[in-house]
Amino acid sequence: MRASDASFPAQTQDGGLPPTPGEEPAGPVAGELHPAPPLMKIPLRKRLSYKQARNTLVFTLVLGLFLSSVQIALDLLDMEKQTDQLVKQVLSTLEEPAAEAAYSFDQALAERVITGLFAYRPVYRAAIYEDLGNVLASKERLPTEGRLKWLAELLLPHEKSFAIPLIVRRAEELRVGELRVSIDRYVIAADFFRRAELVLATSALWMLGLATALAVMLYLSITKPFLRLAGAIAEVDPAQPAGRPLTVPSHHADDELGLLARITNDLLTQFDRSLVERRRAEAALRERETRLSGIMDNVADGIITLDEDLRIETMNRAALELFGHAAADVVGKPFVTLIDEGDWTRVAMALMACLRQSGDGRRRETWSEIQGRTGRNVTFSMAFGVSQMRLGDRRTAICVVQDITRRKQAEQALRDSEERLKLAVRATRSGVFDVDYANGIFWWSPEFIEMLGYEGSPPGQADLLFREILHPDDRPAALAQIERYLAGKSGDYHAFYRLRHRDGSLIWIEARGQAIRDDRGRPVRITGTMTDVTDRKRFEEQLMYVSTHDPLTGLPNRTLLQDRLQHAADQAERKGNSVAVLLLDLDRFKLVNDSLGHQVGDKLLRAISQRLASSVRPADTIGRLGADEFLIIAEDLTEPQMAARVAETVLAGLSQPFGLDGQQLFITCSIGITLFPGDATDIGALLRDADTAMHTAKSAGGNGYRFFTPEMNEAAVARLSLEHALREAIDQGQFELHYQPKASLETMQTVGVEALLRWRHPEMGMIPPSTFIPVAEETGMILAIGDWVLRAALEQINRWERAGLEPLPVAVNVSVRQITSSHFADRIQSLLDEYGVRPDLLELEITETAMMSNMAFIADGLAELRGRGIRIAVDDFGTGYSSLSYLRRLPITTLKVDRSFVSEAPSNADTGAIAATIIAMGRQLGLTVVAEGIETQEQLDFLRRHRCHEAQGFLIGFPVPAAELEARCLRPARNQAAS
Repeated sequence: MRASDASFPAQTQDGGLPPTPGEEPAGPVAGELHPAPPLMKIPLRKRLSYKQARNTLVFTLVLGLFLSSVQIALDLLDMEKQTDQLVKQVLSTLEEPAAEAAYSFDQALAERVITGLFAYRPVYRAAIYEDLGNVLASKERLPTEGRLKWLAELLLPHEKSFAIPLIVRRAEELRVGELRVSIDRYVIAADFFRRAELVLATSALWMLGLATALAVMLYLSITKPFLRLAGAIAEVDPAQPAGRPLTVPSHHADDELGLLARITNDLLTQFDRSLVERRRAEAALRERETRLSGIMDNVADGIITLDEDLRIETMNRAALELFGHAAADVVGKPFVTLIDEGDWTRVAMALMACLRQSGDGRRRETWSEIQGRTGRNVTFSMAFGVSQMRLGDRRTAICVVQDITRRKQAEQALRDSEERLKLAVRATRSGVFDVDYANGIFWWSPEFIEMLGYEGSPPGQADLLFREILHPDDRPAALAQIERYLAGKSGDYHAFYRLRHRDGSLIWIEARGQAIRDDRGRPVRITGTMTDVTDRKRFEEQLMYVSTHDPLTGLPNRTLLQDRLQHAADQAERKGNSVAVLLLDLDRFKLVNDSLGHQVGDKLLRAISQRLASSVRPADTIGRLGADEFLIIAEDLTEPQMAARVAETVLAGLSQPFGLDGQQLFITCSIGITLFPGDATDIGALLRDADTAMHTAKSAGGNGYRFFTPEMNEAAVARLSLEHALREAIDQGQFELHYQPKASLETMQTVGVEALLRWRHPEMGMIPPSTFIPVAEETGMILAIGDWVLRAALEQINRWERAGLEPLPVAVNVSVRQITSSHFADRIQSLLDEYGVRPDLLELEITETAMMSNMAFIADGLAELRGRGIRIAVDDFGTGYSSLSYLRRLPITTLKVDRSFVSEAPSNADTGAIAATIIAMGRQLGLTVVAEGIETQEQLDFLRRHRCHEAQGFLIGFPVPAAELEARCLRPARNQAAS
């Protein structure tokens, strides 16, 4: 369709278009013509030439950046590959000398290898590690700094490190260490940054020139001709739009610019004719509005008309009075100002739906109840109805409003009353039931139905559903209880039972009710409440569980175990059979806690509890008494050997390793067994006797079981007496030290002594260490006793020096507890300083078995002691887990061969071979080898033949007090002898 064929509204007298009826102009009247601003002054950023050049520049930039980024990324990948290849080539040339250095522990060679690596500039950290993980040689320099270091770290986020295993090829390949190298990322990336800067700069200059050329070309061909046409349009007279037709240069007559000029001329001609028609339409509209306004003012209900933008066009007198506004204050304002904010969305949707209805002549009304707002900002309730009216092509919404505040207040009061009742019932999580026996009606309240998971009415008859969902275990008692109540055989109805929820779960119900009876006492109706007490029941069960079970393992605790033991004893008494009590105590569990931490200890206890559960019979009870003690109650025993078989099964189960946190742990236990009624009939006595038997099993070396006997009780009493006497011995100074000399096998001169602890009890006489040392270890008194021995030995050395005698090195036995105690090395140093004794005069002896029991934890303590100049000796070597590896890794200075090898060495070829091997191994490792228990000349000759360094035993000298040792073995000091 041509533009000249379109019809336009008539012009007003002043050449403008009339406003839409009821519309408030927001500036110049809509439709009027006004001079346009000079288009030649369009800002540069709004011109077509600028936009086209800008878009072209953006596209070119994006494309250029993408291609440059791809090139840079490829360069980066290539650079990384070249760097990796170069580093690996450098490392391969140094792998062999580095392996030789690690194999031979040649620190100088290792340092030369490291120095050679640093000739390659990107290397900034390098180290050679031997096979035990110790650093043989290392070197490091600060990474290169630069302004683009952050970018290098961004492009190369991970530090380039290389770890080369060092292999020595002899008869077979042997890994002897590892070479680790780290590369400076900034040095690698420096050349890459220079190439990337050149690529980016070249691309940017090329794209900038292209964008400039495009901007100039587009301005000359598009923007400038359009500006000239816009200037001609701006000069059109609004009163006579067609009086001055637009013209364009001849070379633009047939292009888009000429087409635009022709269409604009046609539009101006049509617009000129439409102005007159518009004036006549406005006059007719004003007349119709006058008649409508008179009708609206005489209607009792409030009437409001809205335009298509939901702005107020008119309000009758009733509406103005209802909302408390003057006409001038509301006409033209949004209808939302009269509606409460909470209802505006719903009202707006109703109004828009009404305005969108088709104009088929039928009346459509929509009514709802909303909250209105008066001019004083007071809300009130009103009934709101809306319908549509057409005025020509315009649609108008007609709103009818009525004040219903009083009616709504009455309705709200009724709802509030009902809601309070519902809340009171729900607050107690209760439902109401009512049974009408006269009419056979069984009724549940909606709250109770909802409590069971149903909506609306329950399926089927309520009484049948109740029997169906009542838990089978509770059904007999629950039905019998309500029957007794209805029969008048009990007081108020109060019961607990479980009902099955719709989702299958069980809920606990507390039911209370009251019956209405007739004159004969027969129940006519019963009404009551049913409350959900599931949470309360669950809490009670949880509380009971916590009070009777161990929180770590979940096993029964002492309280529940005693109850079950009493129950088992009662059952056994009735049946005439026996019950066994097996008390388990884990062997050396404290070492696990001390060395690996309590978290690992807790995991081990949980694993042990699971292992025990799988080792006993289903009818047996397992519990934890506390710490590392467990209890097993074995019932229905016909003979004591059945209890022994249970103990053997438990020992076999615990003999398997426990895999925890990536390591294998081995644990054993000692078991004490008592029988009911054979050993005792009292629960307390059974537990006490089982504890006594357990300690007997532990004293026998652990990893075994013992049945309780009366002799054990006597031994337990004696042990308690010994423990009490041992505490008195510490306080009353009943300990003394004897010294046994050690002689050099080359010169047979005394070269040192071992301090041996003796306990001289005023009544029991001399008590051997083998009797009281184990008790001291178990009770922890070994720490105080060990401290006394160290202090007494150092004091004796000091006394010899002050007496002018040349002191001999003194060896003192220490326990694992002492070495693993906190600050043990500091304590030794403090005593050395206190008595002024040189560290080389003190030697600490620890048995091989004790050392291997916790080597990882002991190693650090021994290293600290050796670092302070104190000698370390391994006692009883050969009786434990002898290992060349630990002898090489630990800071040991002396190796003491156990007397069991020395005594049989001359007469037993196998034992002699072992003793000779131990001596040779000690000499090869640079240790001083001392043979213990020398009692015969044959033994002494054997040791001399195999070049043992020193000997100790009765043939060399008996343990004697310090005074006797001074007379026999000590010489005056050299400075004293010279004087």
